[in-house]
Amino acid sequence: MSHQYKNWLTTTVSYSDIKNYFSQIFLNGATKDIILYTQGNVGHTSNFGLTEMVVLSPVNWWSFTWQATYNHKQLKGFNGNTYTTSIDQLNVNLNNQFTIAKIYTAELSGFYTTKARNDVQELLYPTGQLSAGISKPILNKKGTLKFTARDIFYTNAMEGLTQFPNSTEYFKLKRDSRVFTLSFAYRFGKAYKTVKHTGSAGDVIDRVGNG
Repeated sequence: MSHQYKNWLTTTVSYSDIKNYFSQIFLNGATKDIILYTQGNVGHTSNFGLTEMVVLSPVNWWSFTWQATYNHKQLKGFNGNTYTTSIDQLNVNLNNQFTIAKIYTAELSGFYTTKARNDVQELLYPTGQLSAGISKPILNKKGTLKFTARDIFYTNAMEGLTQFPNSTEYFKLKRDSRVFTLSFAYRFGKAYKTVKHTGSAGDVIDRVGNG
């Protein structure tokens, strides 16, 4: 269920209830020293969600989109196991667009996620990232030079805790998420003008007007 207020505020409420939710699961092997990783059906999962999105342009050179999503999740049981978990998590996204000196176009964006669960046994720790970019038209506006920086502070890591029936495991996965890019784009040819076609009715109107 979604509601929009004056084209700048959108509120969305959702609820899902799923039986036999397909997920990754971890099981004990033949001995306590062996743990099996597989996929299977979680007995039951439910999720209540609330999202607020704001789209505004406070001044003519700045516009932004802000979105926050809250989820309350409950996951229960798998393969005869009564393992139960729940989580309250929040995800925030922000994107800013700037026009500087009527020449440069800049962007500043990022996201932050609190502790979260996608699976019944895996808890993900908070993560996020900040990215930025700036571009300028050159060569009589036929070319565009752009510089972007993604995950500037190198904070977008997957870190968490996996909970097994008889043990726990801490993990942290990092990849080359911090990337700096300098690009150049050039537009060949002339820009096409948009031609409005009115169809057969428009042709009849033109003939009547010229008669």
